[in-house]
Amino acid sequence: MNTELWVKNGYVFTSEGFRFASIKIKNGIIEALYDSEMEPQKEYENNFIDACGCLVVPGFIDSHVHFNDPGRTDWEGIETGSRAAAIGGTTTIFDMPLNCSPSVTNVKNLQNKRDYLTSKSFIDYALWGGMTGNNVQNKAELAQMSEGIIAWKAFMSDSGIDDFPYVAPNQLEQAMKIAAEQNKILALHAEWQEEINSFTTFNKNQKGMNERKAFLASRPISAEEQAVSSAIELAAKYDTTIHFVHISSPKVVEMIQQAKKSGINVTVETCPHYLIFDEEDFLKKGAILKCAPPLRPREEVEGLWECITNGWIDTIGSDHSPCLYSMKNTDSIWEAWGGIQGVQFTWLALLDEALKRKIPLKDILPLGTAYVADRFGISKNKGRIRPGLDADLVLISLDETTFVDQPTIAFRNQYSPYENKTFLLKIKKTILRGKVIYDEQTGGTEEKYGQYIQPRK
Repeated sequence: MNTELWVKNGYVFTSEGFRFASIKIKNGIIEALYDSEMEPQKEYENNFIDACGCLVVPGFIDSHVHFNDPGRTDWEGIETGSRAAAIGGTTTIFDMPLNCSPSVTNVKNLQNKRDYLTSKSFIDYALWGGMTGNNVQNKAELAQMSEGIIAWKAFMSDSGIDDFPYVAPNQLEQAMKIAAEQNKILALHAEWQEEINSFTTFNKNQKGMNERKAFLASRPISAEEQAVSSAIELAAKYDTTIHFVHISSPKVVEMIQQAKKSGINVTVETCPHYLIFDEEDFLKKGAILKCAPPLRPREEVEGLWECITNGWIDTIGSDHSPCLYSMKNTDSIWEAWGGIQGVQFTWLALLDEALKRKIPLKDILPLGTAYVADRFGISKNKGRIRPGLDADLVLISLDETTFVDQPTIAFRNQYSPYENKTFLLKIKKTILRGKVIYDEQTGGTEEKYGQYIQPRK
């Protein structure tokens, strides 16, 4: 059955910037854009959304979430995670291969996870595959897996999950070779384990040292620098396409930028928490802001914003890594789970901060839309508002604010470092393939329209 919908009178974000336009949607696909005064009026008489006063932007793509499904749904789960994402304007996520149980490190686990998630998500999703110290030798298995995943993820330091061991320096070479042969992106958690070990031992043994300060000192920026430097060298050797996740320091971004200039196919992600919070926030609030790499000094935060304005950051991901509150509420910072609950607030927080800094939104929006779609090969369907693409849209009001309190948090475990923040914008509606999946007046749909995204060949 043909279904038609119009989104009219909004300020639509296109490749040329914002324009006052109406969008014609047919069967979930954008059919046409009209300057509002040129649209054929009679066509939308019965089925339209009035976006008057709103920005209309592409549905956000969060390429870095841990929804922990199957196996650890008391931590999150795709149902609560995808609902929270939809409320925050995200229409597509890429779910990481660890924190679900078992981790996605073989064909069987990948297929089981894919089957399990069917019909459970409110938004579209793709799956990462895991390359680890245990499976990096299984070339045939990894080749089979590569057909069902969006990209590979590997850790260069301890992941915190038993069945997801990090790749040691000698194994990373093998991982680079395999990813290059498959023409698949290899994403890396880049911290140098040997350096973390020595700094952890040293700082734990400092008598009278504040435990939170000791944790920060145990994972210095130099551990990121060493890991990134090593990975870049190998990527150059094997012509591997690589992507560094959650980079926390402008020094490291600059290294990656130099590698790009030298011809290496490399991109870099950072996260909202590295752009908003700093180590002083961690020292005050503790485990709720524990993550790896850890939060950095304020000058590093400011430097990352400079990197964004320079165009050196390629993507933003939430790195939503949820857990039970009891896993944060421990006596020792060393024992607390490291991860930030943020998928619902990623774009609110980021756009709010950009507005405060007077950075044009046209420079920020592609980091969570077009650039992600381009990098991960889904730009034929996602990432932009243009005819032929999925009608994934978000309506945003800059005339209203959003206050975060516990009842508004839609994660399974209702706590977040964004609690008690007020953002200078409000998400009014989230639309997935022409269907409204969140409306700020009526809440979220009960229909789970999310579909699995088949990776490009």
